[in-house]
Parts: sequence; C-alpha cells; structure tokens
Amino acid sequence: MPKRKAAATPSGPALIERLVKRCSTPDHFPVASGSSLAADDIASRPFSTSNVLRMTLTAGIDHLHAAKVLVIDQQVPHNAATWSLARGALENLATAYWVLGPDRRDDRIEHTLRWHAQDIMDAATATGHLDVASTASADARLAELDNVAHRRQLATERVRRGYTITDAVAYAELCLPHPALGVRRPWQLSSGFAHGQPWVEGGAPALEAGTPSAPSGIQYPYLAAVQLLEAFLRLYEVRANTSLV
Repeated sequence: MPKRKAAATPSGPALIERLVKRCSTPDHFPVASGSSLAADDIASRPFSTSNVLRMTLTAGIDHLHAAKVLVIDQQVPHNAATWSLARGALENLATAYWVLGPDRRDDRIEHTLRWHAQDIMDAATATGHLDVASTASADARLAELDNVAHRRQLATERVRRGYTITDAVAYAELCLPHPALGVRRPWQLSSGFAHGQPWVEGGAPALEAGTPSAPSGIQYPYLAAVQLLEAFLRLYEVRANTSLV
C-alpha cells in the first residue's frame, strides 16, 4: 500500500476532546450508504468491519484522553502508568489502521476476521473453563468465521491464526503518512516503561534521537499516537464517505 499524503488537522488535545464527545453520541462514527466501508460491512456480515473499527478506535481515544488529562490537564505524569496509556492508544489505533488500511476489500475482510478470531481465542483462554451458558463454543464461533472466509475465497487457516499487535504496529509503521513520528519506536518505548524494564533508561534517548523531530519523554508516544489517530480519521473519511476531521 503506498504511503498517503498528510493534511492539516486540529491540534492534538483539541482533537481528542472533540472525539471523546463524539464517542458519547449515538452512531458516533457513521458509515454512509453506498460507501466503501458499507460494502465492507456487507461482505464481512455478521462480523461488521465498522464495528471492529469503532471498538478499537474508541479504546484508543479513551487511552489518549486519559493520558491528556494526566499529562496536560493535571500535569502529573506517572513513571509507568502514563506510558501504559500511550501504549494502549498506539496498539488500539494501529489495529484500527491495520483493519481499515488495505486497498483491497478482501484484505480488509481478512483482517476483520483475524481480529475476531483473536478475540475468540483470547476469550476461550480467559473464560473457557467457566460455565457461560449464553456463549457459543470457540469452535462454533470460528466455524462462523470460516463461512465468511469461504464466501470471499479467503484462506481459513490464515483467518484462524488471528493477529498480533506486532502485525498491526508493523503495518501502521509502513503505511503511516510522512513526515511522522512513527509507530514502532514509540510503542517499544512505551512498552518498556509500562513493564518497568531497565533498558528504557538508556534506550529512550537513542530511540528519540533516531526519530526526526521526536519530542522527549511521554510526549513522544503521545504525539505519535495523535498522528496515527489523525491518519486513521483521514482514511476513515475516504472509506466511510463522511467528514470527521
């Protein structure tokens, strides 16, 4: 997928506040009838692509807003917790970008199904030993994914593998419009701080120095996540045929 040209958007904090308000309204990220994303939803039914985007996007915005409140509004960044918020924002937004980004519909449908497969496997790991009567078995739910994959002539073995955050981060890193602060480096830095790993004390200056115009400290992954959010919204506007920025 070719890199996309960046365009002007509202400043980070203002954009986040606007989107937090948008997330609290019904149909907060609409899909216009006849749009590319509407066709994706039909092709992926009953595993709506736009629902995956809403869930990951809302989670990413929530993490970003919490980081904004701590760092900008309250000015009380924590040694690890604020970095965990930045990490959560980057991971969710990278996932949303990974689902929406491919130019081919079949690739977008495949990513949608892989996201759901991962959700099914994670749910089985966490709650499979519990008696949850209202939940279908993992095998039954995966079989539903197989049905959609067969309709689109997609490889079921690829769908059933699910996906990893590393997959999403690598895709976003490759396709993010430039100039940008990137995704992989700020994500690695955030993960190191979030897990209390000692390498970040010496590694942070090197990672920041390796990224042109990268700010220092928590601002680095925070602003990188804002850039990723802006890129996603521009792409969503194209796919869903509605103005969001």
